[in-house]
Amino acid sequence: MLCARGVSMTKLAIGFSIILSLICMFLAAAPFTPAVGVSFIMLLLAGFIGYKGFLQSSLVLLLINTLAIIGSPGSDISTGNTLIFLPILFTVSFGGVLIGVRKLLSNTGA
Repeated sequence: MLCARGVSMTKLAIGFSIILSLICMFLAAAPFTPAVGVSFIMLLLAGFIGYKGFLQSSLVLLLINTLAIIGSPGSDISTGNTLIFLPILFTVSFGGVLIGVRKLLSNTGA
């Protein structure tokens, strides 16, 4: 489906998610908990976008949101729940990108 100027809705949604991730990255530098929560959601979205084949956008989202989560003073890694949650979240998001790369390589025959 195309928007008014011929831009597809997926590109518009990906652009919006990158802008939202940038805003959350700057807000996560202060211990603003909702921004860190949105960064967690955007990491999952980055994995899904990578799985669908939009690898450049997904890698940009992974970079921005990984920096936001790791650099945030609001993410306390001294608790056991965080130490369980973060590796699972990063595995899902980076795994989606790796599966997307594998799908694109198998489709091109390389």
